[in-house]
Amino acid sequence: MKYYKLSMDMDRENDIVCHFYNDFPISQNALVMGKYFDSWNDEYESYYLSSEGSVWTDYLANDKGWFLVSDKLRRILESLNSDIQFLKIKIKEKSNDGLSKEYFIANILRVVDALCLEKSKYFTTNIEGVGTIYTVSKYGIYANKTGNSDIFKLANRQQVPIFVSEKFKEIIEMEKVTGISLTEIAVE
Repeated sequence: MKYYKLSMDMDRENDIVCHFYNDFPISQNALVMGKYFDSWNDEYESYYLSSEGSVWTDYLANDKGWFLVSDKLRRILESLNSDIQFLKIKIKEKSNDGLSKEYFIANILRVVDALCLEKSKYFTTNIEGVGTIYTVSKYGIYANKTGNSDIFKLANRQQVPIFVSEKFKEIIEMEKVTGISLTEIAVE
């Protein structure tokens, strides 16, 4: 099976970019580490400026780096083999209080120990008290360690990138999901 690293589609133009202002009560890393978040308030809001972009995508760009998904993409993710916490958030145009849409932060909880260093390009840094840190520029994974997951993150301090299966790729292409770019990774 093939696997891919999921990224924001950077070739698009005029897409909405969401902003979480400084008073947003959650640290940036809280929803990228693969841990359940139990202090969510469904009244949280994010804003965008139509002067920066006005096209709604299924994966919305945002200044926190969170996996911010439409209801369409949420339903697709729920149908796949994974473990995801969905946190509802309202997206509003900054200058127009009446215009808003509901999106979800997809907090990927499935973290697998599948990083294959032999198939990856990386360098190491040793940090006292922490150990070896791998800075990876091209990922490789062990397919047999993914648990046949369709969407997951990697262990060993590699939780920021999101990885997906070939099944995920086929479904989002068929459903014409927008805002996502996939890069095939090496598989052992």
